[in-house]
Amino acid sequence: MIPLRDENKPLRKPILNYTLIAANVTIFFYLFLTGNLRRGIELYGAIPALILRGNRFWTIFTSIFIHADIMHLLGNMLYLWVFGDNVEDTLGHGRYLIFYISGGLVATFMHIFSTLLSIFLAPFPIPYFFFNLATPMVGASGAISAVLGAYLLLFPGARIRTLVFCLYFVTVISVPAFFYLGFWFLYQLLMGFFSLTGLPSTVAFWAHIGGFLFGMLIVESFNISRPKRAVSKGRRPLIAPWTRTPLVDLLVEDDVVRIYAFMPGVEMKDIEISVSEWEVVISAQRGSLRYYGRVALPIPVIPKVKDFLYTNGTLIFTLRRAVQGYI
Repeated sequence: MIPLRDENKPLRKPILNYTLIAANVTIFFYLFLTGNLRRGIELYGAIPALILRGNRFWTIFTSIFIHADIMHLLGNMLYLWVFGDNVEDTLGHGRYLIFYISGGLVATFMHIFSTLLSIFLAPFPIPYFFFNLATPMVGASGAISAVLGAYLLLFPGARIRTLVFCLYFVTVISVPAFFYLGFWFLYQLLMGFFSLTGLPSTVAFWAHIGGFLFGMLIVESFNISRPKRAVSKGRRPLIAPWTRTPLVDLLVEDDVVRIYAFMPGVEMKDIEISVSEWEVVISAQRGSLRYYGRVALPIPVIPKVKDFLYTNGTLIFTLRRAVQGYI
């Protein structure tokens, strides 16, 4: 699941969040285009063995702004773009900067501690663990994890527009922040415990865990609450139905296409299906619940629905393959 945006517009422009994103992107491309990326990682990355000896302590800070490759950078900046603006809006520009940097520092120390712990927990020496002590840790993900932890407590019900890859189809759904971030944290926790057993990984899961818990702790300890949004006295707030995209799967057989759409909470009479030769549009509305989805078909079909069935929240219907010269 990849977050695209949140349905939670901030009250103020997130100037600092934009600045942090710009700084990370600028530093990465400067090192990359000058051919110094590997050297930058070794020089500015946080190496646990050196820090434990009291050397290069400043790299705990600099490592937050260094990324290993373009995908590492894009993934981190996407999460910061989606979730950071509202946390900055709540904390204010100055406090957000302190919070962000502090989260990164805590995450780095958590990574160092987990690396040491993995060595002591190992029943016999595992070279991989000792290699971790000499491996530079880089990336903003620890600081961003603190942002995610704060967002979870501040905006648990905010909707996250999420790109979902499922078997043979891709769709966009809207899920609550508590579900998306809760699932994200459980995955980090699971992989973090696996990493203590010797499972090789290039991801600092315990940095993510430490940053996330730090973000939650700060919000809870200082009783931080999200900013209240004012409503004009002369105007009622508009309440529009939330539109979901149904989860759709296609099964192509010899002469038919079977379509399965998961869209619970409606009845058969609420569903409308529009079919053209290469596309299906599925829509339904019941109360405040609304579904709408467009599905591109892999083969041309006759625009006539057959074997229409809706059961247990799943819509099933069949389309016949178009043959040359059909009317």
